[in-house]
Amino acid sequence: MQTRLLIPAYLVCQAIGVVLWWGMLIMIPESIPFFQPRSWPKEALLSFWLSDAVLLVGGSLITAVAVFRNLAWASNAIWLLAGAAWYPTLYCIAISATTGEAWIAAAMMVCMAGLSLAFATIQGIPGQVPAFIRPTPMTQWFAFLWTILQVVIFWSVFLWILPMGIVECESHLQLLRFAVPGQTLTSVIVFVGASLLGLWSAWAMSFDGKGTPLPTAAAPNLVFKGPYRIIRNPMAAAGIVQGLAVGWLLGSFGVLIYSMLGAFAWHCLVRPVEERELLERFGAEYVRYRSTTSLWFPSYKRSQESEVLDR
Repeated sequence: MQTRLLIPAYLVCQAIGVVLWWGMLIMIPESIPFFQPRSWPKEALLSFWLSDAVLLVGGSLITAVAVFRNLAWASNAIWLLAGAAWYPTLYCIAISATTGEAWIAAAMMVCMAGLSLAFATIQGIPGQVPAFIRPTPMTQWFAFLWTILQVVIFWSVFLWILPMGIVECESHLQLLRFAVPGQTLTSVIVFVGASLLGLWSAWAMSFDGKGTPLPTAAAPNLVFKGPYRIIRNPMAAAGIVQGLAVGWLLGSFGVLIYSMLGAFAWHCLVRPVEERELLERFGAEYVRYRSTTSLWFPSYKRSQESEVLDR
């Protein structure tokens, strides 16, 4: 689907989703405790109806029209909408972090705000052409700092807030969690190892690629050094292993399934688009790299062959 159609389509779906959520709260009052701390009165959550109606529903629909019609202020509108979505999201995260409850609401808000921000980056700033992948030259240290900020955000969302939402949902549904000897120690060791791989990948992407892992701020140079000599997707692999480690630590089958579904989605949906763009941009250089470097699992023979890329 063309970018000009995909962004408005998502924004319309977002507006409909907010309306349906409010309809559920009104029609099924018993659902309210799922989305707020138990000690809060139901009016505390229901008081957000006006801001959601104006900013999230109305804002999404107005922005959808602006993007679809390619109006001059469309980029400004979608960035304002993303900001409007992140304010209540940060509020929900703070509530959950303070009370230890309402993680389902925080997870839902993070999903909506994160998608709004993702589509804002695809739309770009005024003067940019909307694009899913946008190579963006940067200085090495600026790229590194920008990458670390992305890492902090992604780790917080995918390895903390969303897993906590899943665990809380399992608790409401009275689903059993598992516990095995050495569970905490094993989880911590695996998580730390995967995190170091992710940070090593971030360093290579910044200083060799002079860009970031974010598709809309992609590295202008092909990266084939550091962990990228071993496998082609070290940062994605690190994230998947981190998710599995978190699921193991929490004893949550739901988080383990969530991590594997994330791996499946990345492999089947994201990877083909990324590889097609890399092939178009780097041509024979990328073909050579792909033929000498494994996708997910290290291969000693292939690692030896890939050394020629460093010469």
